[in-house]
Amino acid sequence: MGRRRQRVGVSLDSGDVVKLRDEEIRAILRAADELIGVGGRSMLVKILKGSKDKKILEHHLDECPVYGYYRSLTMEEISRRVDWTLEEDYLRIEYSGRLPMLVFSEKGWGIEEKTFAEEIYAEFCRALSEGEQSVITRMKDINRQVVFDVLEMIRNSGKREFIPLLEAWKKVEVRKVRERIESVQKSLGSPAYEPTVSFVKAGKTSAREISELVQKTVRTVYPKYYPQAVADFFAMFHSKDRISQDILEGKVWVLRLDGRIIGTGSLEEEHVTRVYVLPEFQGKGYGAWIMGELEKEIRKHHDRAVLDASLPACCFYEKLGYKTVSHQSMSVFDGAVLVYEIMEKRLH
Repeated sequence: MGRRRQRVGVSLDSGDVVKLRDEEIRAILRAADELIGVGGRSMLVKILKGSKDKKILEHHLDECPVYGYYRSLTMEEISRRVDWTLEEDYLRIEYSGRLPMLVFSEKGWGIEEKTFAEEIYAEFCRALSEGEQSVITRMKDINRQVVFDVLEMIRNSGKREFIPLLEAWKKVEVRKVRERIESVQKSLGSPAYEPTVSFVKAGKTSAREISELVQKTVRTVYPKYYPQAVADFFAMFHSKDRISQDILEGKVWVLRLDGRIIGTGSLEEEHVTRVYVLPEFQGKGYGAWIMGELEKEIRKHHDRAVLDASLPACCFYEKLGYKTVSHQSMSVFDGAVLVYEIMEKRLH
């Protein structure tokens, strides 16, 4: 028998790097997106340096938008910045056989998803002005959530000029994406367009989309109110596995807009939990709609609704008639403290 080869060890060293600017974090994550699951730290450093390494050129990594972002720094200085993003859990290491490969953490993907969607939307805008459609051929290989984000950007632009480009795109897409493209075409084509909205029990195949919705919302909103460790705790608590189990137990509901899940809420008897609306759809009444529907379900067996309100949500629940009955706190990661309210509402 041959001797088993050991894994290549990883030793992180961020040196004197204490903090990176948001722009730097986005650049490192954008470069890492080219390597997820197939490349490691050394290749990422070479992309950011603008290296002419043979493998960089063979795999067309020099075409990455942030290629050469750190051209003026040494390889060691870049490496320390990359290691900082690993230490701060924007990126992680997973092994493929004996080799360490880069993967996104949920926090890191939340940032890269937005960056990548903005990049693709800019390509659609260029395609519109230049009268060409090459961007369409890229879309089949792009993460579905990013595709939906791009479509919402097109919808929000209000530009009817996108309609022919969307029509060409629709012809080469799968059913779920075609349905979303059609809804965007309708909203651009008619000011009186009314989207299809439904609130239904979540099916078991919805766990991934619900998890992505919750993670994106937590990563976008919570750091404005809590230490990062608290946001990390919420992201871990609402894991895909836990959501899947709750779906099997019939506790989870979803709000769909033209087929896309844009909000969710769960029930445990009279206790309302896990109410989230995607950041780009907040402030439009969807959260109140979810709460209204959940309260209808509670009324069938109980005369009050109870919930744990995070700091970002307290004012929202107060407007819906909920009152604080106690203030609570708990320690989570790294000694950070999660402060929240126990609130309830009498249902008549």
